[in-house]
Amino acid sequence: MTVWGVGLGLLAAAIAVVAFVRYRERENASLTRSAGLARELRVLAADDEVRLAAVDEFEQTIYQRLFYASVVGPWVRSAAWALLGTVLAGAAALTIGPLDGAVATALYIAAIGLVLVFGVATLAFVGIALFHTATTPRVSFRDSYADDEPVENPPVAKPAVESEPEPEPGDTDSDDNDTSEPESESKPDTTAP
Repeated sequence: MTVWGVGLGLLAAAIAVVAFVRYRERENASLTRSAGLARELRVLAADDEVRLAAVDEFEQTIYQRLFYASVVGPWVRSAAWALLGTVLAGAAALTIGPLDGAVATALYIAAIGLVLVFGVATLAFVGIALFHTATTPRVSFRDSYADDEPVENPPVAKPAVESEPEPEPGDTDSDDNDTSEPESESKPDTTAP
């Protein structure tokens, strides 16, 4: 591999890490703006149940991502920076290794020390990020829904349809609405001995 190839590889690695970190920072800013939008939408939804349900779902998605980004994201970005430091220090050690002299030897030892420090930091940051990924609780409303007891017979709203007015007690114009028994039939007396 030529010196140009190594130099371009290092430059590409540096650009990739900077782009990754910048992307994660923009994502955090975008999620923060979305959280503000969710607050505004909640105010606009007022008492409309359908709109409030949509805002709740939107908020839940945003806060899950924001919670993850605020807990795990910094460790991932730190791991990326430490990995870049490891690669650059390793390249410096490989470049300085073949040189002779006391200064070159001192720089080589320093570069190897930086490789070790950045390598351990990379592993530590990756381990912490994985730990938080596995153990960080997720924001969920399922637990609050589980506490609600299901309603067996929910109240049904009566339709707002105009019906014919009920006849007054003395009104005999209509026999089809009359559900009372005829007076001619009498019921037997069941209280007698």
